[in-house]
Amino acid sequence: MKKAIAIVFILSICFQLSAQETKSRKEIRAEKKAQEKIQQDARRIVQEQWVKDTTFVLEAQRVSNKLGEVFQLNSTTNFVYVDNGKATIQLGFDHLVGWNGVGGITITGRITKYEFDNEKKNKPIFIRMSIQGSVGMQDITFWISSTGNGEAQVVDMRGNRIQFSGDIVSVKESSVFKGMELF
Repeated sequence: MKKAIAIVFILSICFQLSAQETKSRKEIRAEKKAQEKIQQDARRIVQEQWVKDTTFVLEAQRVSNKLGEVFQLNSTTNFVYVDNGKATIQLGFDHLVGWNGVGGITITGRITKYEFDNEKKNKPIFIRMSIQGSVGMQDITFWISSTGNGEAQVVDMRGNRIQFSGDIVSVKESSVFKGMELF
């Protein structure tokens, strides 16, 4: 009888402890979510400053074409670089020889039109810009999320389209390698 009472007592203590652990897990989860929210808000403020100053780089890990084909690429040679009124678009494939020396093409131009929308705090930053380079006009549309990811869609004068997807970083933090320009 004493053993049965002792077992019931021990089991009740175990159930109470497990209930406390569940509660603490919920609290821990809520704290993590709050910390992530604070980090995203801080990242958003920094990104908004980059966008206003036109000093940011999209280091692309994935590139897709207008047919929907997706290519996993090197982010140091595939990027969209925006810095103080100038923009550079570079596409390069490893193990190929291209016009720029890194297996692809590099286009640099002057930004002729630059608009951005960051009014909605829970939505991505939307940027629309045009650049005038030696090979003509390119329209670039950016979407930048508060998680640090971004996409850029580049459309040339003939309607050819390519989409870069990757991380958005500042010009100072960037680790891109710029190839030779075409002209």
